[in-house]
Amino acid sequence: MLQRLLATFSRIDGVRSAVVVDAEMMPVATFLDPALAGVEVNFGLLEVLREAERLSSASGLPNLEQIWVESDRGNVLVAPLEDGHVILVSSADASNIGRLRHEIRARAPVIEDLLR
Repeated sequence: MLQRLLATFSRIDGVRSAVVVDAEMMPVATFLDPALAGVEVNFGLLEVLREAERLSSASGLPNLEQIWVESDRGNVLVAPLEDGHVILVSSADASNIGRLRHEIRARAPVIEDLLR
């Protein structure tokens, strides 16, 4: 079920992957564009989350919701979930980052329910 839910991200133009990892950063469920086969999507994710948490705490911003990185070749959005799980969605440059942010926020509670 979780795999199918992640695959629905592919309906958004430009989305190349959607992955949920556990607290040890091991993939729990994955949707990957075939061109990304063999790519380790969780590489460096723990360090990024730690640094973002530190930065948001130092800035007085509680409850980190999402981190996004934009480049000329695409976007990566990361959102912490309950129990240390994390969702990561990557997309090509043609994608609408606002829509991705909304879709992650809307699906996060469903993903958390499926992980219980």
